[in-house]
Amino acid sequence: MTTTEDYIPPRPAAPARFPRGMRALYASATDLLSLFPETAFRHRMMPFSAISQRVLIVNEPEMVRRVFITGRAEFEAKSRHFRQALEPVIGDSMFLNSGEVWLTRRALMAKLLHPSRTPGFHPLFVQGAQELAESWNGKVDVAAGFAAATALAVMRALFGQAAKAEDAARLAASFTAYEGAVLAVDFGHVFGLPERMTGWQFHTASKHARAIRRLCSANILAAGAKPEGLFAELQAALGENGRRLLDPTQLINEVAMLLLAGSETSANVLTWTLYLVANHAPTRERLRAEHEAVLAGRLPEVADLNALPFTKAVIQEAMRLYPPVPYLSREAARPERIAGIQVKAGETVMALPWLLHRNAHLWEAPHAFRPERFLPDAPQKPPQFGYLPFSIGPRICAGASFAMAEMMVFLAVLLPRLDFTLAKGTAPVPRARLTLRPRGGMKLMVAKR
Repeated sequence: MTTTEDYIPPRPAAPARFPRGMRALYASATDLLSLFPETAFRHRMMPFSAISQRVLIVNEPEMVRRVFITGRAEFEAKSRHFRQALEPVIGDSMFLNSGEVWLTRRALMAKLLHPSRTPGFHPLFVQGAQELAESWNGKVDVAAGFAAATALAVMRALFGQAAKAEDAARLAASFTAYEGAVLAVDFGHVFGLPERMTGWQFHTASKHARAIRRLCSANILAAGAKPEGLFAELQAALGENGRRLLDPTQLINEVAMLLLAGSETSANVLTWTLYLVANHAPTRERLRAEHEAVLAGRLPEVADLNALPFTKAVIQEAMRLYPPVPYLSREAARPERIAGIQVKAGETVMALPWLLHRNAHLWEAPHAFRPERFLPDAPQKPPQFGYLPFSIGPRICAGASFAMAEMMVFLAVLLPRLDFTLAKGTAPVPRARLTLRPRGGMKLMVAKR
């Protein structure tokens, strides 16, 4: 039950009822969150029909388990629209692939980003956080700052210290622009056109996709014959036939995927986390007390992260309220039945962390900001298959450990050194496109402590 002491952070105004017909298509195209009335947070399942296509939304842990765990073979492929929305940027990368190609490349990514390698990445996180702490002062769009800083951390992990801050900023800005311009609804698919006639994007989106890929190509070229960092392993990886696993185009695809998937999640979560901390004094003071007790003013070492449980809990609660990827969509490979509803081959099945993470049947005070629910000694654990910030099942994010360590380091460096308050006139509202971002960025006032 929500108490008078609970802090309820902002969310979009919910419509009185589900929109229908063209209104539903328009809502989906502009902001997916505007589709859902308050009752949607309590529904177990929601089928939507639009012209010639149907989408089934599952919003209950056992159904999530059915689609993403036990039914992973039947629902392995990303949805058609999701593939078409990201292919201009990341091509046939592991993130969008399935079958044997996915298995082979997933094994490579799991090796590159294995949790045991976190100590090697840790100095890059500290470096990036220090650079932000030194550069931020006055009114700052922390969303743009985090996007560039996390992109630079991934670029340094890939290419070494030769990675350029200006390239990271360009990458972040280009993807922000691409996400704003990309079609959020494949209208050709909705109206039943064959796949060869669907998936087109506006000129603006295509322009930014090309800019991202040119930047990736330039960094690969600059790496030379003896590259550093993870790219050296990516380039040298061999397939079972003893030949290079990735050709030049596939290398660009996987580099683009690593740069975007490795930075977007962290940047979005850090943006919302900083907003929550700036607006909730009890959390802010408890975080600073934890940082002072463990770090006493020094920079965090990798071994310190396990001694910062409240820092981790704050990040986990921010991901519950503002999941960085607002929807997980899959395409049925063949006819299936889910909880009595028949799903046809080719139809889309989705889980929306935005709804699942605020489901009143699963969470006490679901819209309230309560980091304590994620502490190790919390009386009630997060529901299994009901908390999906990094996806779930075989396709869970390979870089989840990388991202969590990065986010903890950034908070542990920034919060002891800087004060954050909401800039006058700023009223952030989450908007769901490919990721969950604050509409118009996140302006905070930053002052040195």
